[in-house]
Amino acid sequence: MACCGNARDGQDFSFLKRKACILCKAWHVLTREPKRNGDPCIVIPARLARKPDPCIYSQFMLLQAGMPVTWDNPDVRIFRGGVEQDTYNLSAGVEYDIEITVHNASRNKPANGTGVDVKWIEFGAGSQTRHPVATLTADVPVWPGVAVASTKWRTPVTPGHYCIEVDLSHPDDGNPANNRGWNNTQVHAANSPVDRPIRIFNSHPGECPPVAEGGGPTSNYRGALAGWGTLGALAAILYGAGAHDGIGATRLAVAIAGGYVAAAVLGLMYYRMHNDRQKQRPGVQVPTVERRIDCHLVQINVDSYRFDDAKGKEFDPDAAFAETAPLWPAHVDPPSFVFLPGEAFRDVMFHTDAPDEPGPPGHFNINVRQGGEPSGGVTLTVTRGG
Repeated sequence: MACCGNARDGQDFSFLKRKACILCKAWHVLTREPKRNGDPCIVIPARLARKPDPCIYSQFMLLQAGMPVTWDNPDVRIFRGGVEQDTYNLSAGVEYDIEITVHNASRNKPANGTGVDVKWIEFGAGSQTRHPVATLTADVPVWPGVAVASTKWRTPVTPGHYCIEVDLSHPDDGNPANNRGWNNTQVHAANSPVDRPIRIFNSHPGECPPVAEGGGPTSNYRGALAGWGTLGALAAILYGAGAHDGIGATRLAVAIAGGYVAAAVLGLMYYRMHNDRQKQRPGVQVPTVERRIDCHLVQINVDSYRFDDAKGKEFDPDAAFAETAPLWPAHVDPPSFVFLPGEAFRDVMFHTDAPDEPGPPGHFNINVRQGGEPSGGVTLTVTRGG
């Protein structure tokens, strides 16, 4: 059923009916899917609804979603002389080949011209110093197609362990949150207890950045400006598109600006009245900035999750993101701590007891959060005697 009756057949609508028609159109845009055969009240250009979405296995996005991760990235492969390196115990001053698989989550738009920025960082969690390796370009077809970007990398001459970081970029990216991935793993052979230091870098060596909790003034302004204001501007656009005689470009621009400002002001008034009511209700506590998690608090957990990789229709989310407890008793000491003022990093100790009998290796992911946000991690592979 059309929102506006026979508005396009020449009927003369009253002022109130025209306003009701505009609100109806806006409601349909927010709550209904566009029909294939067209809808006289809804027109959503394809360029707005369909965007490319280049992506890589992104530990940071998955951790934010509460999912387990591995820091041995399935989309980053390292070769030497054409032989893939199963472990990530690289030699100093040696040239390796890196292959990066770039995906596209969009089923409609190819991600041509995707930038692939490759860097190396010091082995550990939360390192802030990046060293450039290469900036590549990939043309990624629609899902489930992939593209592979390759580059050479000579490791630093100083012996040690390093992490490859990949950042994707695209000017029309539909979801930039899935563009950063790490490949960070280390192999340590042992028949008995393994103790391995893990370096945790401080993401905030200075003062904590200002943060407003949800429900505070910052989120209210965002809701009013981005939500209510956008709805008002959309209503003005739809009003101009549905006007019987049409309106000029100047009048349309004025109407859009007026609709945005009016709706944003109404939104601010609503949030203010809502917060005042909340404060007056007994037993209701309004969140404040002081109740946030200390940005210097570090929390560490250990698991043995491994990504069950597959492509296209063979991909099973339940299998790929099934949580796995540590294969053997394993822990990090200490499991949490608070960085001191000005402290750049701190080393913690990973400990596990590998079974003495022969068997497959064990994989352990050390995941680090600082201030409640993912800051990085390390994957260790412990081999068993045989």
